[in-house]
Amino acid sequence: KKDYKAKLMRSVYQAFPDFFGYKPGDEKVQQRIDARSDLYVYFYFHGLSLLNPRGAFCFITANSWLDVGYGKDLQEFLLNHCHVKLILDNQNKRSFASADVNTIIALFSAPDDEKPWALDKTARFVMFKVPFEQIFSPIIFEEIENAQEKKSTPEYRVFPIKQENLFKDGCKIPETKNTGAGGPLIKDATYAGNKWGGKYLRAPDIYWTILEKGKGKLVRLGDIADVRRGFTTGANEFFYLDEAKIAEWGIEKEFLKPVIKSPRECKRIIIDLKDLKYKIFMCHKDKKELKNTQALEYIKWGESKKFHEIKSCAGRANWWDVGEREIGQLVCMMSMNDRHPFWVNGKSLVDARLYDIYCKASQINSLSFSLNSMLTPLFIELTARVNLGEGA
Repeated sequence: KKDYKAKLMRSVYQAFPDFFGYKPGDEKVQQRIDARSDLYVYFYFHGLSLLNPRGAFCFITANSWLDVGYGKDLQEFLLNHCHVKLILDNQNKRSFASADVNTIIALFSAPDDEKPWALDKTARFVMFKVPFEQIFSPIIFEEIENAQEKKSTPEYRVFPIKQENLFKDGCKIPETKNTGAGGPLIKDATYAGNKWGGKYLRAPDIYWTILEKGKGKLVRLGDIADVRRGFTTGANEFFYLDEAKIAEWGIEKEFLKPVIKSPRECKRIIIDLKDLKYKIFMCHKDKKELKNTQALEYIKWGESKKFHEIKSCAGRANWWDVGEREIGQLVCMMSMNDRHPFWVNGKSLVDARLYDIYCKASQINSLSFSLNSMLTPLFIELTARVNLGEGA
């Protein structure tokens, strides 16, 4: 698979040398496809390279590239070198009932790698509200093709937008210059990616109303607080102990700290230690310092079970030392489905299935109120990754 992927990547760079900065015979490429990309991203580029100038490109794939970081390269290429004619989704019926991924249908024109010609074209994002078999009408597709502004009908919702505006929206430092007959160009701009699926397919009208009325009032959580994923122990069976295991080993209290292992343990918005099932083995001492302690006996037992040979544990100076960690003032889940709580913490460490949020003491109440309002789940549902078909 690795060799095949490398060969496919090389053929893509050769097909679009200007975009990727590829020179024949030179393995150095100025802009590489993100290594985290799903394989189908390479096939988008590969499929586009096979078209003749009058050809049409139509794929049905997972929808993740619309919203995740590795979709940036594909988005940037399409906006500059293709006409994004249609991105189609269906909120009523999934395309593949037995598949655990959500899909979209993409329709593009043939590309031109030599110049960025497509910024003045209009991309159209369409969310169908009824099963596909109910909209096979040329009238509906004529209406969609002619739409110049957002439109919602009982059968579909269409969001037309200039590709130049899509590009600007995904840029870090957009600087525009109108060159007249040559069309608009965007210079000195770094394209960082955009949430095409959340904003232009799934977002209801109220989302855009909120953004308009909230100008100057809405900020990213990461701009006013630090957000960090919880512990990755490498060996949960060793590091997480319930009351029975603690009693069995008699480990000293100084080496045990409360930890939230699962969001299901959090029964209330304010974390209560009585609801937590586990303690984490938190020891920063070496074996000499642990002489005549039950903690040392527990470490020896762990070594008899080969926990110290696990890659993530073996890389530590002392394999049993997971490092220092401050407790966050707030906590949220890594994956969300039917609930979106942000808990007030300050008492417990958290597992990698959750995130610590570090903020000023004066911010705790206002952040908790804001994050647990209806606005936050709306933004999460629209701008987070939703490529998993099971709901997370």
